[in-house]
Amino acid sequence: GIGGAADGASPSAIDASCAHILTGHSGYVLSLCIVGDVLFTGGQDGSVLIWDLNNLQYIGTLPGHKGFVRCLKASYARKMLCSGSQDKTVKVWSLESFSCSKTLRGHSREVHAIVLCEAAALIISGGDDKTIRVWCMNKLLPLVVLDTAHNSGIFCLDALPGDNVVSGSRDRSIKVWTTSSWGSVRTLHPPHYDSVTAFAVIDEGQRFFSASRDKSIKSWETADLQASSHMLHAHDDWIFSLVAAPAERLLFSGSKDTTVKVWDYNLRHKGDLQGHTGAVSSLCAFNGFLFSASHDKTVRVWR
Repeated sequence: GIGGAADGASPSAIDASCAHILTGHSGYVLSLCIVGDVLFTGGQDGSVLIWDLNNLQYIGTLPGHKGFVRCLKASYARKMLCSGSQDKTVKVWSLESFSCSKTLRGHSREVHAIVLCEAAALIISGGDDKTIRVWCMNKLLPLVVLDTAHNSGIFCLDALPGDNVVSGSRDRSIKVWTTSSWGSVRTLHPPHYDSVTAFAVIDEGQRFFSASRDKSIKSWETADLQASSHMLHAHDDWIFSLVAAPAERLLFSGSKDTTVKVWDYNLRHKGDLQGHTGAVSSLCAFNGFLFSASHDKTVRVWR
């Protein structure tokens, strides 16, 4: 049955236990990113903390943002980390020197989402100003501005195959853009009933999941952009985060209800990870470990 281990549920999902708790942020932890053997965590305090994944020790801070650090994305190939903030900027950091290479300015309100398109060498950011901004990864200069990409703020971005990017908004809609010709955009139907907050892309981009403040998770086929399944009441409150663990073929969702829920790729409920005392804002999966960031000022490490 749903949530029971009888239907071949992954033991790792049901038996997952919290192996470690990282403390160091003075406020909400809002974003996570892993590159190589380093974990970056972004917080309400405006700082990005750096952790060594080998021993889970704190190793430093990237200072500079003057507002919540909402999103983090890294390119291992380019030794680059990008952070988006409430201060309306995207900062680009060198992973070799841990210094800020450039501050990208242009958004007129807070930056909620970043996606890196390596093949096309693009940094793409989405913000509360309803715009999607495209930056050149090589020269760190602006290339394209989509002025009214959505009718309201943009909360999430992800990359799909074929130079496509998917965006989710407070306006409840999901759109798919082509980075080679930004004019061609497709809107997915039916929309969610509330803000779209997170994506997780699976199976080499053939499918992706969307999560929403409407407490539901949807599965979409990339080829025809049709919804293939819909878990209506996935959580008791807004869903803020999604991540897939491809090796285990599991999906994890984090919510304002303080839980992380575990699903198989058919959206069958496999278990809950409980322990946070605040909303779960961000999730990251790596090498059989799951990292969850929360408004309770901690990052939990599960395995």
